[in-house]
Amino acid sequence: MIVQLDSKTRIVGTERAWALQRPRIREGTEVWVPYKWFNSFGSALEKAVHRDIRIHPANGLSEAIEAVSTIVQRYTELIPSEYRLTK
Repeated sequence: MIVQLDSKTRIVGTERAWALQRPRIREGTEVWVPYKWFNSFGSALEKAVHRDIRIHPANGLSEAIEAVSTIVQRYTELIPSEYRLTK
């Protein structure tokens, strides 16, 4: 299974784990390379969301709250409602 999060990140399921991948150029060809591995899809998705929040250039509390809301909404729209994780 491959879940494309954006042009720079995707989650890929393998036989043993879930991996976050990013594109790299190797010998003139774009290839997707894993850089983090997880036991569950939820953990991989959570790490991707947290990363986007951390690197967002928001300044101040109100911008940060708006950024978090936008990022969470974007990721929520990627996952069909019947597959959304709840804690």
